[in-house]
Amino acid sequence: MLRKKDNVNWVALGDQNRIIGYVHARIEKRLNRGEFTEIVIEPKHDFEEVAKPLVEKVSAAFIEKKASAMVAGSLRNPAYEKLFPTLGFFESESTEVFMYAILNVRKFLYELSQVFVSRLKQLENWKGLAQMECEGHRVFLEKTNNSVQRIVWTNQPINFRITLARELLTRLMFGVADPIESYRAGQIRVETTESSEKTNQLLKALFPKGQFLIMDRW
Repeated sequence: MLRKKDNVNWVALGDQNRIIGYVHARIEKRLNRGEFTEIVIEPKHDFEEVAKPLVEKVSAAFIEKKASAMVAGSLRNPAYEKLFPTLGFFESESTEVFMYAILNVRKFLYELSQVFVSRLKQLENWKGLAQMECEGHRVFLEKTNNSVQRIVWTNQPINFRITLARELLTRLMFGVADPIESYRAGQIRVETTESSEKTNQLLKALFPKGQFLIMDRW
């Protein structure tokens, strides 16, 4: 574990300078992603108290190495479920705990743009210019009768503009949040010339409920 340069490891020492826990993580270069692979804490110590500073150290290392995202998984470890949500991760609907946090919003949106292109292609009876904005970063998608393409920038009038936070964007992409409910709750801001019915259709097309992305796409 310690010899591989892509690994990130931290240990915790107790009052007597003995190791009471450690975290093992690594950078997955192919995906440019930081992965927590193992957290071990001596059972007589409080898991969260010992593990949290270790996880924070690793998270800082991932950010320094410019990882685009961090991921942590476990086999229903209740200690993981308590620790990681406080650090910005969330649990998806699955038989295991899968947690994902965005570090680079611009890169995240860019990589997702092709997914949005594919989804808009399936939407019939609509054409126009759509814009998605997350924390100051934007993606423009232009749909004509026959195609959908991502454009870098335009000064043309926007037909459908949505703005949302990174946490909600991640939940929507993994299908664990409902776009219509999020819109009604004010979590998605929509500026559009379309009717309410067409607005709902566009939101459902961009964020189909229950559709899970293959992680290799990211």
